Amino acid sequence: MAYHLSIFVENKPGKLEKITGILTENSVNLRAISVASSGQFGVVKILVNDPDKAFEALRKNHITASKRKISVAIVDDRPGGLHHLLTTLSSNRINIEDCYGFVLEDKKRAAIVVEVEKNPAAEQVLSAQGIQVLSDSEIYTF
Repeated sequence: MAYHLSIFVENKPGKLEKITGILTENSVNLRAISVASSGQFGVVKILVNDPDKAFEALRKNHITASKRKISVAIVDDRPGGLHHLLTTLSSNRINIEDCYGFVLEDKKRAAIVVEVEKNPAAEQVLSAQGIQVLSDSEIYTF
């Protein structure tokens, strides 16, 4: 099972820099990031090449983080690409708890990171609809 990290952080200058500094010092490659704040605090979601190493490094530096199960699907980078993925999950009554994405280097496809209630079921229905779901090793090395 693949994971991203969810980090609870105070919404102040330098807090995000501290996280990226710790990752850099521990040779952890940041693949994607999402930041959402609400007032004085925020949640940073990161996809890294080694979530266990990142989690331990953050923990040792007194940063509150949790590992959350994810799936990563590849969709065409065109109008409706993401919609097809969302429709597939919704029609199978699979709720999305978190979602973010980024365009891949070929600029023809996008990687969509989803945190859902039912990961194995989500991966099965996506694959059945012809949506590529990355393996754990592919997620950490693409």
